[in-house]
Amino acid sequence: MELRNLLTFKTIADTGSFARAASTLGYTQSTVTVHIQQLERDLGVSLFEKSGRNMVLTSKGKEVLESTRVILNLTEQLEELCRGDALSGTLRIAAAETILCYLLGPAMEKFLREAPGVSLNMYEKTCSQTPKALMDGSCNLGYTYHEIWDHTRFDVERLCEVSLVPVAGPQHSDIDLSLTNQTIELPLIVDEPDSVVRGISEQYLKTRNITYNEAIEMWSIQALKCCVSMGMGFSILPEFVVRDDIEKGALVPLKWSPERSSVSIFCARRISHRQTAAMELFSRIAAQSLSS
Repeated sequence: MELRNLLTFKTIADTGSFARAASTLGYTQSTVTVHIQQLERDLGVSLFEKSGRNMVLTSKGKEVLESTRVILNLTEQLEELCRGDALSGTLRIAAAETILCYLLGPAMEKFLREAPGVSLNMYEKTCSQTPKALMDGSCNLGYTYHEIWDHTRFDVERLCEVSLVPVAGPQHSDIDLSLTNQTIELPLIVDEPDSVVRGISEQYLKTRNITYNEAIEMWSIQALKCCVSMGMGFSILPEFVVRDDIEKGALVPLKWSPERSSVSIFCARRISHRQTAAMELFSRIAAQSLSS
């Protein structure tokens, strides 16, 4: 059994297709197919099966994927151990979309300047996806609003607190979310279901007995803000996400009276994953950047 075949298998699972895996790894699609055929022959099981026009993991393939992640993660840790304190290798960061797009840029720029020998890979992950990515080894560090952690498995540092603000388009500036027992004739525009910010928003409206037309779910913060600015609905977002839009007049802040008006940003890593020099450097730079 060859490690390259395991890596190809994991990459297919992560990217969702043979073609994307080939592009990611720099192989031809036929080479990827050969790798999987070799791995299936070595293991004596089928890893993929056809579902409509797509190839999906078999039940045995899902089990093999879990072990594959462990094997590749241990291999990577062995390489890191041999590198010692050298700033080299690959650093994979999981981050919530808003944190990645609005806050981590300066830290990334400084890190790449100080560690040119490290390949930095950034992955957008939801609140529930980040702990999973850390546990399966696909990411080394996570920057997230996720609040509930198993501290026997994760080393978690609270970096900062960020304010939340309800916003609408200028045409709906008269909305007052501090009032109870009301109906707002607009949709609430929200992001992914497991979002901490979304949970706070929905709980606040429920507690105040504020009803609205419906919830429109969007997984792109830019699309969400665009729809709100066009008057299609209202939302509650981290203040740093909408600060420029409010200054430009594209969005207006709304009145509200929450018991909780902020969320924390955390940095997390798996305890069993040895902290490399690259992880330590990025953690320190990001902590300084986010706390300033």
